Amino acid sequence: MKSANTSKLVVIAVLCSVIFFIALTLFEAIPEIPVDIDFKPFFIPLAFTALVPRKFWPLFAVSMGAMLGEFLRDLLEGYEIDDPIGAIGYVVGFMMSGYIIGSNPLNKIRLFIAAIVAGFVHAVIEASSFIIFSTETFNVAVWAAIGNTITDGLIMGAIPLILIMPHLYGRVERYFGFAPRGKERNHKRRRDRSTVSAS
Repeated sequence: MKSANTSKLVVIAVLCSVIFFIALTLFEAIPEIPVDIDFKPFFIPLAFTALVPRKFWPLFAVSMGAMLGEFLRDLLEGYEIDDPIGAIGYVVGFMMSGYIIGSNPLNKIRLFIAAIVAGFVHAVIEASSFIIFSTETFNVAVWAAIGNTITDGLIMGAIPLILIMPHLYGRVERYFGFAPRGKERNHKRRRDRSTVSAS
């Protein structure tokens, strides 16, 4: 049983890292806004956090997958001083997003909040490296944090996540060997709606 669970976690981490890496490579064509404001497709790991069970290890696997995808991308373009600290931001931000979504992966408000929180947490932790290890000013760090929260959390996070989740939910989880998160809740809501419509 433990080996089967480990295999699932490895599959989740590898899939997330590969898909995130490919998407990062594609979106690299969008020019970076100085200083260090870019467009990372956060909706990909966010979708994973909404689809896997709301438990520590599956969410940790997603977070590590996202971090590995960024690591592979950095291998191609070279490392910057904020990358190691930014890795911590991935783990903390995406795990928080999974718990925020809870058992409501189709709830647009929860998806929106989870995406903004993931983008904000990662952006703030990453921007802190400017103050700790670089000569950049506090104002530059704040600018980078706000900018990346908007680009990664909102534009490349919340908006596409809300659009794609109805198409992914209930179709992807079986490949991971998990039941759709909040399945009982969503079935109950559908039954209630059907009853109201019939009456």
